[in-house]
This record gives sequence, structure tokens and C-alpha cells, in this order.
Amino acid sequence: MSEAARTGGTAVRRGRRAVQAIALVAVALLTSGCMGTWGLRSSYRSYVTAPFAEGGITTEEGVTWSDGPGTGKGPFQWPVDVATFDPTTEQGSVQFRGAVHTEAHPVTGGHALELSIWNPRLEIDGDAGTLHADLNYRPYAGTSPTTLPALQAAFDVPFATVDLSGASWVADANGNYEIRNAPMVGIPAAMALIGWDTFYGDPVALDPLSVTFNPALATAKLAETPRLVVSQTTGLHAGDTVSVWGTGFDPAAHTGTRPPLSGQPSGVYVVFGKFAETWKPSAGAPSSARTVIAQKWALPAASRQILDPTGTGAAYVTIDQYGRFEATLTVGESAAAGNYGVYTYAGSGAVDAAQELAVPIALG
Repeated sequence: MSEAARTGGTAVRRGRRAVQAIALVAVALLTSGCMGTWGLRSSYRSYVTAPFAEGGITTEEGVTWSDGPGTGKGPFQWPVDVATFDPTTEQGSVQFRGAVHTEAHPVTGGHALELSIWNPRLEIDGDAGTLHADLNYRPYAGTSPTTLPALQAAFDVPFATVDLSGASWVADANGNYEIRNAPMVGIPAAMALIGWDTFYGDPVALDPLSVTFNPALATAKLAETPRLVVSQTTGLHAGDTVSVWGTGFDPAAHTGTRPPLSGQPSGVYVVFGKFAETWKPSAGAPSSARTVIAQKWALPAASRQILDPTGTGAAYVTIDQYGRFEATLTVGESAAAGNYGVYTYAGSGAVDAAQELAVPIALG
């Protein structure tokens, strides 16, 4: 994960610390019930939802869209998943869950403007903040491109700087911290990725960020059941890249049956493929039932160290201690019989029915 910028505010921080007699809170925590408010950019919402743009906005994974004037309506409400904060250093992190998908200007094969912002994360360092996000986006080539660029996926992109000088960093009686209408400016490299530098110039002013978070509500833990989320499941074409998130994949649930991971936790294969109706190893399906088009191997850290000592191998991703992983897969086509989808199943010859999951994918 990227770190927040280390800038400014030293004198202000010292003054705040002098009036704070609060214990250290610096453990990752699930914060159900806390929410953030951020609308991306109000003029962008209005643009993509205007009749001439023939586009729209949808939300996913718990994000809601507030009502408001005009086609762009109001900002989005983002659930808070995990928060950390140490009031003595005024450093912490707030992880939001969910996505906003925007599109406009339909052309053959998709939309000229297409952007999904997933799972924003605010890194806090006193008066300075950095908002990171997972992106699925179409590189901007005009509103009527001759050739439509393929969708791209990028994790943990530094997306915006956040001015937190208005935050007091003093918890209320319930232990809640609050940020209200913190000004945000897009980071130039991220704005260039999604074409907003062309639309809005430099700097790109974004909607402000507000959030209430409480680091002491609950402790992070392994989800009870495995779950798979894919950034886009319809209207995809060969060459498009999708993001995949897994949660609840117990890294110690099974062990490999063949070298080099015999007897070691062996993770799961994360596959874009075309699989037969009966494809699961736990149902006795042979490997011929699974046509693999693109694959990553999600492994616990210790097992990845065996196969990928430098931690840089593009074929591998890491499952953390809470059963979470993220991977990118490139969409392709196959003449084989079966159904396109993103699939997971146990690696290195292991069989684990609980971790055999499928998310159907529609090409076209």
C-alpha cells in the first residue's frame, strides 16, 4: 500500500497533542455504520448524465447516490470498512468499500468515456491526506474514437490530495472522528490516466470529502465465507482488463499435493476462462473442463516466498492474513465450449469446494 505524503502542520500538531489525553488507537478495525461522502466532481456527474452524453452512473457494493438537483444529483455515500488512527501522531487510514461506475458517449464496442472508482482509501498525515483508489478506466481518445481503447485496471492509484487542516482530530464522546468538507485536488498522473486533465486542465478541483470514522468499533477478521467481486462483468471485449477482489479466502484452508508446495498452504488459482458447466475439482471435473485464458495464483505470503522470492512475479498475488487478495486479469476469447467467467479453485492439486467460486462474464 502507498504511504501518504509526509508534509506540513508540525506546529499545529504539537498544539493538538497538548490537549489530547487519549490512548493510542492504531490497530486495523472494521467500522460498520460509519460513512464517507464524496461526489467525485459535480460537473463530471452532470456531464455524463446529461441527455447529449447518453451516459449514466451506477453504484455497487454498498455505495449509494444521494438525490439532488439536476441529472448529476448529489454526492455518493461510501461505507467505511476499516479505519486506523493514532491521535498522538495524527496518522491513520480510512478504507472505504464499493464503487461508482460512470459512462458516456456510446460507440461501437462500449463507451468513449468509462470510469469505475473502487474502494477509495484515505491516508491521513496530520493536515495532509492522500486519497488512493482502485480504477477501471478507458484511456481517453476523444468522444468519438475510431478505435476504442481497451479498458485498463490499476490498483491503489494515488488519486487526490486532501486538505485536512480543518480537522480537529479530537474524538467525540462516542469515539468518532469527523472530517467535514475537506478540499480535494486531483493528482496529475491520475488525472492523465482517466483523461480529466484534458477535460479540466491543471489543477483538477474535485468535490470535497467528508467522513465519520471510529477506529474502536470492531476488530478486522477473516470473513466467514469466501467471496469474489469483479470490477465489470458485461460488455467486455478481448484485451480489456478487469480487477478482481477476493475476501474470506482462508490462507490456511488447504495444502498442496504436488511440488513445490506439497504440504504447504497453496492458495487459489484466479482465472479468466471458459469453463464447462461441470468444472469444479470437488465434483470430479477433469482439467479439460477448464479452459484457462488468463491466470494469477493467489498465495499466502510464506508460500509465495517459495515460488516468488522477490515478490515481483507477475503471475502471483498475495492473500493476506484476513483472506483478501486483489488481481488483474486480461479478457480473451476461446473457441472451447463453456461459459466465460472469473473462477477460483484451490492450487497445487488441492481440492477445496468452499473456495471454488465463479462470476459469469458476458462478452460483446
